[in-house]
Amino acid sequence: MKELEEIKDCLIEMKNLSSLMVDLALSSVMYNSEEIAEEVYILEEKIDELTLKVKKLALRAAKNLDDPESMLSVIEMATINEQISDSAYEIADIVLRDVEPHPIIRKIMHDVEEEIGRVKVHPGSILIGQTLKQLKLPSKIGVRLIAIKRGNRYIYNPSSDETIKEGDVLIAVGAGIDKLRELSNEKSEEEEELD
Repeated sequence: MKELEEIKDCLIEMKNLSSLMVDLALSSVMYNSEEIAEEVYILEEKIDELTLKVKKLALRAAKNLDDPESMLSVIEMATINEQISDSAYEIADIVLRDVEPHPIIRKIMHDVEEEIGRVKVHPGSILIGQTLKQLKLPSKIGVRLIAIKRGNRYIYNPSSDETIKEGDVLIAVGAGIDKLRELSNEKSEEEEELD
């Protein structure tokens, strides 16, 4: 049944996105990153869309099943993923509302030498066309990719065979975010003002 296959794909995407949202939301607070908190907001809207889609598909599929009540667990799973994403949204909202973090959070932020960043791959970047295996970003520049945003799609926990494309947005954590920005041909705010 076509609906069941679509439901499966949506639930897998929801699981991956809600997990990514929790990582990003916590990181946005730890590193006080508005940029990453805003990414959580975008993902929350995507989860809302997927939740509605799953519920509609489940209702459609239930019409053709001998046991339509079996689709309740599908709807419940979508709802739980949405609740996880809503919680991540609330965590990220702490950064965007400019709530003063507790001293323990500041202590953690001070002790952590890594940062999290969102880096767009621009034309002419040496990253384009390279796989993560070829780039060896963790060992060469000290960053690990959490996700790649390609258009409206997120590639969560990208594999070493994933190829970087122009326009990709790399969500990375590590000490080498500035080096990653250089490699991606991303201009600093000062450079953009000069253009």
